[in-house]
Amino acid sequence: MSNKYFDDIDYKLLDEKTAYRGKRIVVEELHYKNPRTNQIIYREHVLAGHAAIIMPMTDNNEFIMIKEPRTPIGKNVLAFPAGMIEEGEKPEDGAIRELEEETGYRAGKLKKLREVYPAIGYSNEQTIIFLATDLVKTQRHLDETEDIEVLKIPVEEVRKMLEDGEIQTSSETVGLLYYFMYEENNRNSNNNIKENKE
Repeated sequence: MSNKYFDDIDYKLLDEKTAYRGKRIVVEELHYKNPRTNQIIYREHVLAGHAAIIMPMTDNNEFIMIKEPRTPIGKNVLAFPAGMIEEGEKPEDGAIRELEEETGYRAGKLKKLREVYPAIGYSNEQTIIFLATDLVKTQRHLDETEDIEVLKIPVEEVRKMLEDGEIQTSSETVGLLYYFMYEENNRNSNNNIKENKE
């Protein structure tokens, strides 16, 4: 699908250098020239790759969420399972892998909801939000530094938390708003059709 408002910039790249290279991110310093004003523009980019955000839903109408320490803000945060998509890996495969590693559940069905850029002012990171259903309990495979608590929270409780501003992370907010605006009615309609057939 094309988007006439989401097209390539015409700035001319003058120079770029790597200021920092870590295990997860690369920071670049760049200079561009704006062809309409001839101004030189300085930018710092954080190159972070693509991530999968997974919204797992149980047959009992619960979201599986994780509580995890987030050191940049010094808070324990309630969020959905997530992780980086590895090089050469399909986003769907990365989502299934991360879900099982962090929660110990494997998705039978996976549906892509949205693609978002959470910090386009300075980062190229793209997050792809998936809805995961038909979950099967398996086993977690946490990294040695991960400190994750897995929680099952009824969908209506999550809705209330969203309405009350208790969910503040961008991907969770976007994913839940999209789910409650578009997906919930479709899911309920499909369930009603199954019940009528039975």
